[in-house]
Amino acid sequence: MEQQFNTIYSMFCNRVQETPDIAAYCERLNNQWQPTSWQSLKDQVEYFASALMAHGFSKGDTVNILAGNRLVWPIADLGTIAAGGISAGIYPTNSAGQCEYIFKHSECKVLVVDTLDQLNKILPVSQSLELIIVKDPVDKSLDKVIQWDDFLEKGKANPQYLNTIQKMTENSDPEDIIIIVYTSGTTGMPKGACLSNRYVLASCEALKHTVDAINAAIPDVYKQANEQPESLSFLPYCHVAERISGMYNRMYLGVTGYLVDDITKLYPYMLEVNPHSFAGLPRFFEKIYAKIKNDIETENGYDRDAFYRAVEFNKQVKQLNREGKNVPIQIQQAYENAEKNIFSKIRGTLGNRIMSLTSGAAPIPEDVLHFFEYGANIPIYEAYGLTEFLCGAFNTPDARKPRSVGCPMYGAQIKIASDGEILFKGPLLFSGYYKDEAATNEAIDADGWFHTGDIGKIDEDGFLFITGRKKEFIKTSTGKKISPLLLENLCKRNHVISNVMVFGDFKKYLTALITLNPDELKGYAKVNQIEYNTYEALTQHPEIIKMIESIVQSVNAQVSRTEQIKKFRVLTRDFSVDQEEITPTGKVKRKIVTARFKDVIETMYA
Repeated sequence: MEQQFNTIYSMFCNRVQETPDIAAYCERLNNQWQPTSWQSLKDQVEYFASALMAHGFSKGDTVNILAGNRLVWPIADLGTIAAGGISAGIYPTNSAGQCEYIFKHSECKVLVVDTLDQLNKILPVSQSLELIIVKDPVDKSLDKVIQWDDFLEKGKANPQYLNTIQKMTENSDPEDIIIIVYTSGTTGMPKGACLSNRYVLASCEALKHTVDAINAAIPDVYKQANEQPESLSFLPYCHVAERISGMYNRMYLGVTGYLVDDITKLYPYMLEVNPHSFAGLPRFFEKIYAKIKNDIETENGYDRDAFYRAVEFNKQVKQLNREGKNVPIQIQQAYENAEKNIFSKIRGTLGNRIMSLTSGAAPIPEDVLHFFEYGANIPIYEAYGLTEFLCGAFNTPDARKPRSVGCPMYGAQIKIASDGEILFKGPLLFSGYYKDEAATNEAIDADGWFHTGDIGKIDEDGFLFITGRKKEFIKTSTGKKISPLLLENLCKRNHVISNVMVFGDFKKYLTALITLNPDELKGYAKVNQIEYNTYEALTQHPEIIKMIESIVQSVNAQVSRTEQIKKFRVLTRDFSVDQEEITPTGKVKRKIVTARFKDVIETMYA
């Protein structure tokens, strides 16, 4: 696998040299977007690195970053790497105890926080830290605490370290560990995945191949000539997807990132920025789908019949194109009229320059996928990867299948083990778990294959399908082993359902706890004229229970009798990150949910 650079920092310097005056990031300050050029970013990165070295920072030391999507993140991250250190992010939603664990496990010497709230959270557990850098104005008399601007000024006043930084980056090795990404941890304390220069650069190259394939299929009518590509940065940088496919891949491709530090403002910012591409989680697309679908069904700004006719024309045109057949002029004209009056209007809800959509982390319901492809004329390309091997599989315009996560990405090798486990191999692989040789040896076998823990299959065309988690199989009282993930994902194909957790260990039959998406549920109630007083009451309304039952029955029709969900309960609220029932990336913590809703579960086996 050919790579243009040996280190992240050399890639960064090349980007600065090629486009010094182009905006690297835009940050929301005083209700306006404030741009920072690549050259200005590099200046601040060097100030940060110099200040670290003036503080006594050594090669291999660790900096933790506890901040939202603000400019401090890329500056601190790249500055740490420039100083020869290791950068490790922490989720802003983590508790003080979880932060303390990462401080100590990563042997962190320096911590960067953005707000006083974050500072106050960690101060009681900060004994192991040498220095805390705070972005917002702070009481300078606090022990070990320095304000961000003062820290950068310290670096600016010590330019003698720039030569050291230059020599250090020139002598860096592709296998040097530069990042530790802590997994969100569904079963215990998180593991620290060590990522090297090689991992990041190989991932960027793999992503570039995928982006090129997607861009090549974008209709010319969508494209804006000679415009600087722009996208939103809203997922946490401590998550591997936003760190690699967001921060570093934008750097590699020269894309401007708009920093969204308040997730509740994502949608209005999207309409304001008008990004050219958007990489989101399924939940975002489900919300957009629910709102527009509700408007269509109630004819709020849309002609319902015209919309469904347009969808049929779109399906016909795409099918004829796939078959290599000519499109009859009457259908082509109807399609072009639908594009002008309907598809473009729906796409406009994502901004008037949007050209591509991608998603990962979890499957998107099929009705949502179909809506965007045929109702908005813009497909969503789904991907699959893990912290340890981010660039695993991706659907592309020329290679995609329903319910598949795609074919192997550039540089990725995939095979299925004898027990059905998905294995990865290639230069995109992580370097092991920090201070956990046993876990590393368990994850990477003697032949260099990474054991993902996911169960799947590869079809005759090379497409990968995820069917379950190896450690989450349910064993019923009859001895049957069943994948709960398969059933849960089948249920979640309906956008009204938010989370599903299937039970049945050592039981005669399977049951499920089901939570609902509030916006989608309220929209369903409005369209179907269901009256209710409170949201909690709506979740238990007989018509809603009947609707959920029909979804469960349709899922049961797709599996064997022993895999069918015999009983379910709809909860009055969704699982929550704050209550530690799901991780920041949306994965259900099964042990916690099982314990918390034990009484509800037992009613289904009474």
